[in-house]
Amino acid sequence: MTKKLFIPLLACVALFGCNDDKNQEQALLNDVIKTHDKLMADDGAIMKSKMQLKMIATGNAAAKDSVAVYSKSLDDADGSMMNWMNKFSPDFTGKTHEQVMTYLNNQKAEIAKIDSQITVTLAKSNSYISKNKMK
Repeated sequence: MTKKLFIPLLACVALFGCNDDKNQEQALLNDVIKTHDKLMADDGAIMKSKMQLKMIATGNAAAKDSVAVYSKSLDDADGSMMNWMNKFSPDFTGKTHEQVMTYLNNQKAEIAKIDSQITVTLAKSNSYISKNKMK
C-alpha cells in the first residue's frame, strides 16, 4: 500500500517542481526582457540627442570637440545594447534549470549595466544640449 501511494506522490512532486522551475525561469526572463524593452525605447532618445548635438556643432565650431565626446558616448552606449542583443539567446533547449538561471542572472546583470550606461550618457548629453541649444 505504501508503494502505491509513494509513486503517485513522487510523480506529483516532480511535476510541480518542474513547473516551479519553469515559472522561475520565465519570471527572470521577463525581467531581462522588460529592461531590454525599456532600452529599446531609449534608443529613440539616443538618436534624438545625436541629431541635436550635430545641430549644435554645425552652428558652433568651438563646440565640435565637446559634441564629438558626447556623440561617441552615445554611440558607445548604443553599441553596448546592440552587442548584447546580438549575443542574447533565449533558447534553453537541453539546459538544466541551474544553467538557465545562471545564464539569465548573468544577462540581467549585464543588461542592468547597459541600462545604467545609457541612462547616465543620455543625462549628460541632454544636459549639455540644454545648455548649448541654439537660440
